[in-house]
Amino acid sequence: MIDFESFTFHKSRLPKEFGEQDAFFKELEKSFYADVRNSENAKAYFEQFNGRHIEYFIESYARKKVELAKSYEYYNEILRQKEDYELIFHKKAENALHAILQKKLFNLQLLWRAGQKQIDEVDICYDFHFWENHITSCPFIPSIEPHEKEFMKEYLLTANEFDKAIDEPMFGSWQDYEELTQKDEHGNMADMPAWYEFYDSRMGTGVLLNLSNSKEQKETFYLRLVHENNGVLPTPSETQDHRPLLIGMGDELIAFAKYFESDKYFIQLFKGFEVQYNKESVIPFPEDVEVAIDVLSSADRQIYLPSHLNWNEAIVFAAKKYNNIKIAEALDVVYEEYRLFNELGLSSKESAGKVKKAYDEDNIIQMMRKIILQGRLLNGEPEDFNY
Repeated sequence: MIDFESFTFHKSRLPKEFGEQDAFFKELEKSFYADVRNSENAKAYFEQFNGRHIEYFIESYARKKVELAKSYEYYNEILRQKEDYELIFHKKAENALHAILQKKLFNLQLLWRAGQKQIDEVDICYDFHFWENHITSCPFIPSIEPHEKEFMKEYLLTANEFDKAIDEPMFGSWQDYEELTQKDEHGNMADMPAWYEFYDSRMGTGVLLNLSNSKEQKETFYLRLVHENNGVLPTPSETQDHRPLLIGMGDELIAFAKYFESDKYFIQLFKGFEVQYNKESVIPFPEDVEVAIDVLSSADRQIYLPSHLNWNEAIVFAAKKYNNIKIAEALDVVYEEYRLFNELGLSSKESAGKVKKAYDEDNIIQMMRKIILQGRLLNGEPEDFNY
């Protein structure tokens, strides 16, 4: 194991005052961003991916490196000892609550796109991507109701599979309207999360998917108007990029770190992050028999295998079911914490100021806002977002 006493960002070398330390890490994030953005090595790596989300990926990678630097002791310790088993399910249950918030936000997005709901904190379509990444700090989502928590429990307990979208905190496509509503050759929205469909079946909100998308149609008009005047909009060849997207999910960050990093400390920290990520996103979901057996051997109850499956399929199936049961059980506790914190006005949410700063520093959002306002002016309309 590496000794972190000589680590550049060892706690003994950081500013002592909270404000100074906060400013230090903000500048560090910009530095990490610039390291990747200006790296020819990184540019070569990104060539294999669709260019649509590269900017967001670089921002995500810089934020992750700052998190690793801040919490280097934690991530280094992960490599030394196993995480408490029950805490894994507590974290998974928190992710399940976040999935409920994501669905509520997506339904608001459908109403907003159709012009049926005004949201003070939303000006453009891309804003929903921002709030997806700040879901627990989103001020306009109604609180989770008890029946919604019960729907999630029902969903988990009736599913025979592991829902990767809920179990992985960096799923990254909860609010991607274009991707989620795209229909396949059979007319189905194949990429729509199973949880969204289950929620709609219980709440009758599936009809919202039939609403118009007038907001984006207007934005596209403004974007093309600007493009016709000065070429700001991406060219058709860029918009039809069929390479895989790179959107900043955990496994993508890990793969890039293995390719990009040369600092021995960050190599070590990313190893710790990989262990933690695998625990959260894979264990106790088993993809093979050995992992399934390990999961079931730690079970806190008798587990019975279905008789209609082969022995190896039965073991994997049982481990998946056990995973979902444990999340559903933890959900009651996590929801009570959520409800109590809301009632007391206590929260671990980001401050409004911090969220606003993150919004103002989001390069993609600010670029889109600027172009849309230019389009409004070119069309003889007011320079605002009232369209």
